[in-house]
Amino acid sequence: MSLDILSTTRIIVKEQVNDWTEAITIASQPLLQEQIIEQGYVQAMIDSVNELGPYIVIAPEIAIAHARPNNDVHQVGLSLLKLNQHVAFCDENHYASLIFVLSAIDNHSHLSVLQNLATILGDNQTVQQLLTATNAQDIKNILKEHD
Repeated sequence: MSLDILSTTRIIVKEQVNDWTEAITIASQPLLQEQIIEQGYVQAMIDSVNELGPYIVIAPEIAIAHARPNNDVHQVGLSLLKLNQHVAFCDENHYASLIFVLSAIDNHSHLSVLQNLATILGDNQTVQQLLTATNAQDIKNILKEHD
Protein backbone atom coordinates (compact mmCIF):
# COMPACT_ATOMS: atom_id res chain seq x y z
CA MET A 1 0.00 0.00 0.00
CA SER A 2 1.52 3.30 -1.05
CA LEU A 3 1.24 6.74 0.45
CA ASP A 4 -1.53 7.53 -2.04
CA ILE A 5 -3.88 7.03 0.91
CA LEU A 6 -2.59 10.40 2.19
CA SER A 7 -4.80 12.62 0.04
CA THR A 8 -4.68 16.42 0.31
CA THR A 9 -7.93 16.28 2.31
CA ARG A 10 -6.04 14.32 4.96
CA ILE A 11 -3.26 16.92 5.27
CA ILE A 12 -3.69 19.88 7.61
CA VAL A 13 -1.24 22.80 7.79
CA LYS A 14 -1.47 24.92 10.93
CA GLU A 15 0.72 27.54 12.58
CA GLN A 16 0.79 25.98 16.05
CA VAL A 17 -1.14 24.05 18.69
CA ASN A 18 -1.31 24.37 22.47
CA ASP A 19 0.03 20.91 23.29
CA TRP A 20 0.67 17.42 21.92
CA THR A 21 -2.80 16.12 22.78
CA GLU A 22 -4.31 18.87 20.64
CA ALA A 23 -1.87 17.95 17.85
CA ILE A 24 -3.00 14.31 17.86
CA THR A 25 -6.65 15.36 18.04
CA ILE A 26 -6.36 17.75 15.08
CA ALA A 27 -4.23 15.33 13.05
CA SER A 28 -6.94 12.69 13.54
CA GLN A 29 -9.81 14.83 12.27
CA PRO A 30 -9.64 13.81 8.58
CA LEU A 31 -9.75 10.11 9.52
CA LEU A 32 -12.65 10.75 11.91
CA GLN A 33 -14.56 12.69 9.25
CA GLU A 34 -14.09 9.87 6.74
CA GLN A 35 -15.16 7.35 9.41
CA ILE A 36 -11.89 5.46 9.09
CA ILE A 37 -11.45 5.72 12.85
CA GLU A 38 -13.69 6.57 15.78
CA GLN A 39 -13.01 8.87 18.72
CA GLY A 40 -11.96 5.92 20.89
CA TYR A 41 -8.86 5.43 18.70
CA VAL A 42 -7.84 9.06 19.22
CA GLN A 43 -8.13 8.56 22.97
CA ALA A 44 -6.16 5.30 22.72
CA MET A 45 -3.29 7.14 20.98
CA ILE A 46 -3.26 9.82 23.69
CA ASP A 47 -3.45 7.20 26.44
CA SER A 48 -0.52 5.31 24.88
CA VAL A 49 1.71 8.39 25.01
CA ASN A 50 0.61 9.12 28.58
CA GLU A 51 1.46 5.54 29.60
CA LEU A 52 4.59 4.88 27.53
CA GLY A 53 6.06 8.35 27.02
CA PRO A 54 6.87 10.09 23.73
CA TYR A 55 7.71 6.91 21.80
CA ILE A 56 5.73 8.19 18.80
CA VAL A 57 8.40 10.87 18.18
CA ILE A 58 10.60 8.78 15.90
CA ALA A 59 13.08 11.55 15.03
CA PRO A 60 13.41 15.28 15.63
CA GLU A 61 10.36 16.98 14.07
CA ILE A 62 8.56 13.69 13.24
CA ALA A 63 5.85 11.86 15.18
CA ILE A 64 3.76 8.91 14.02
CA ALA A 65 0.78 8.64 16.33
CA HIS A 66 -0.81 5.21 16.50
CA ALA A 67 -2.33 2.73 18.92
CA ARG A 68 -3.00 -0.99 18.93
CA PRO A 69 -5.59 -2.11 16.39
CA ASN A 70 -9.04 -2.10 17.98
CA ASN A 71 -12.74 -1.91 17.13
CA ASP A 72 -12.48 1.87 16.69
CA VAL A 73 -10.47 1.39 13.47
CA HIS A 74 -12.35 0.50 10.28
CA GLN A 75 -9.51 0.56 7.75
CA VAL A 76 -5.87 1.46 7.30
CA GLY A 77 -5.57 5.22 7.23
CA LEU A 78 -2.98 7.97 7.25
CA SER A 79 -3.33 11.67 7.94
CA LEU A 80 -0.86 14.47 8.64
CA LEU A 81 -0.77 17.66 10.66
CA LYS A 82 2.12 19.91 9.63
CA LEU A 83 2.87 22.62 12.17
CA ASN A 84 4.92 25.72 11.44
CA GLN A 85 5.97 25.77 15.12
CA HIS A 86 6.79 22.38 16.58
CA VAL A 87 5.08 20.98 19.66
CA ALA A 88 6.78 19.17 22.54
CA PHE A 89 5.67 15.65 23.43
CA CYS A 90 6.01 15.12 27.20
CA ASP A 91 9.32 17.01 27.39
CA GLU A 92 11.34 19.52 25.36
CA ASN A 93 13.67 16.81 24.00
CA HIS A 94 10.84 15.17 22.03
CA TYR A 95 9.19 17.55 19.58
CA ALA A 96 7.54 17.39 16.18
CA SER A 97 6.20 19.57 13.41
CA LEU A 98 5.11 16.63 11.25
CA ILE A 99 2.48 14.65 13.15
CA PHE A 100 1.23 11.64 11.21
CA VAL A 101 -1.71 9.54 12.39
CA LEU A 102 -1.62 5.91 11.28
CA SER A 103 -4.59 3.63 11.83
CA ALA A 104 -4.23 -0.13 11.64
CA ILE A 105 -6.91 -2.82 11.48
CA ASP A 106 -4.52 -5.65 12.38
CA ASN A 107 -0.84 -6.23 13.04
CA HIS A 108 0.32 -6.31 9.41
CA SER A 109 -1.92 -4.56 6.84
CA HIS A 110 -0.43 -1.12 7.59
CA LEU A 111 3.22 -2.20 7.42
CA SER A 112 3.75 -1.27 3.76
CA VAL A 113 2.48 2.26 4.47
CA LEU A 114 4.80 2.47 7.47
CA GLN A 115 7.73 1.18 5.42
CA ASN A 116 7.13 3.74 2.65
CA LEU A 117 6.77 6.49 5.22
CA ALA A 118 9.99 5.46 6.98
CA THR A 119 11.90 5.46 3.69
CA ILE A 120 10.71 8.97 2.82
CA LEU A 121 11.23 10.36 6.32
CA GLY A 122 14.70 8.82 6.48
CA ASP A 123 15.84 11.34 3.87
CA ASN A 124 16.81 14.60 5.61
CA GLN A 125 16.38 16.67 2.46
CA THR A 126 12.81 15.43 2.02
CA VAL A 127 12.03 16.15 5.67
CA GLN A 128 13.35 19.71 5.24
CA GLN A 129 11.13 20.14 2.17
CA LEU A 130 8.12 18.95 4.16
CA LEU A 131 8.95 21.28 7.04
CA THR A 132 9.06 24.31 4.73
CA ALA A 133 5.98 23.37 2.69
CA THR A 134 3.13 25.83 3.12
CA ASN A 135 0.08 23.90 1.94
CA ALA A 136 -1.38 20.43 1.56
CA GLN A 137 -0.79 20.21 -2.19
CA ASP A 138 2.92 20.99 -1.83
CA ILE A 139 3.23 18.31 0.86
CA LYS A 140 1.39 15.79 -1.31
CA ASN A 141 3.68 16.59 -4.25
CA ILE A 142 6.82 16.14 -2.12
CA LEU A 143 5.60 12.77 -0.84
CA LYS A 144 4.51 11.63 -4.31
CA GLU A 145 7.93 12.53 -5.71
CA HIS A 146 9.58 10.14 -3.25
CA ASP A 147 6.95 7.39 -2.93
